[in-house]
Amino acid sequence: MLTVFRLGKHAYRDRLFSGEGGLYAAGRWTPRGRLVVYVSASIFLAVLEYTVNYRRRGWVPATVLGRAVIPTSVRIESVSFGDLPSNWFTASPPPQLRELGGEWLERGETAVLKVPSAIVTEEWNYLLNPGHADFRKVRMSAPTAFNFDQRVARSRTR
Repeated sequence: MLTVFRLGKHAYRDRLFSGEGGLYAAGRWTPRGRLVVYVSASIFLAVLEYTVNYRRRGWVPATVLGRAVIPTSVRIESVSFGDLPSNWFTASPPPQLRELGGEWLERGETAVLKVPSAIVTEEWNYLLNPGHADFRKVRMSAPTAFNFDQRVARSRTR
């Protein structure tokens, strides 16, 4: 069993694990137009991944924290460092990463893809495919309010 974490905007708390964000925006590992959920192996990494997108603005939106438990019966595919371009961790991701994630979604062989974090390359994020049958086995908790320490980021209220 693996517990993973996701931060999201309070306004979208009811859809935190829907994957709908992937329909409107590309991510480091996936092209735009596909349902996909990005989660992290720890709350700490989820905070880093989330704030890196808002910190440059000086604030983060009102935020919720969700937890999901991936049972051991759900197979997890892993990205090998040997399959990645040398600049995979840069701020502007190389297109090969989106191709890799897009191909994973197209194959549809697993509900979970383990990928390294570009922020802390020794840590792991996971992509969840809501279109895969095994996604139904993943147990999501109801999101709870998450408050950022002011030294990390200023939060806006709802």
